[in-house]
Amino acid sequence: MTALLALLLTLFLAGLLSALWPQGLMAPDLFLVLALWYAWGRPYYLGLPVAFLLGLLQDLLGYGLLGLHATGLLLAAYAFYAASRRLVAGEGLGASFAFLWAFLAKWFGYFLVAYWLRLDLPPLLPLDLLLEGLFTLPLALLALRLKGARAP
Repeated sequence: MTALLALLLTLFLAGLLSALWPQGLMAPDLFLVLALWYAWGRPYYLGLPVAFLLGLLQDLLGYGLLGLHATGLLLAAYAFYAASRRLVAGEGLGASFAFLWAFLAKWFGYFLVAYWLRLDLPPLLPLDLLLEGLFTLPLALLALRLKGARAP
């Protein structure tokens, strides 16, 4: 039930941000936050398929290629699991590094799909990626903190 409410909140906030966020500025990736929130504290066999399905939902809601966000979120969840095994992902710097690892894996997945399909890469500036990461990081840390406060 909590996961369904989190999905509905993510859909509402994504719609709100798309209407209010300045054009041309990278918005926070709320679906990445939701995938990492769901993956934290759950086994691989639950978190990875859910991350893939969230990415497919994000692809269906947008106008991009089907499977682009699904691959990105799948790799992000996998990297988050890998980083969480080596770091304490629920606390301070460990959570930040686990998010950074997942964020970079998400973009690696995007570029992997673009390379595989022989697409022209969009002109992305490193500043755009940095801003998206900086806008998404506090939301991810907040989501992990709220989930950690409710974990048994």
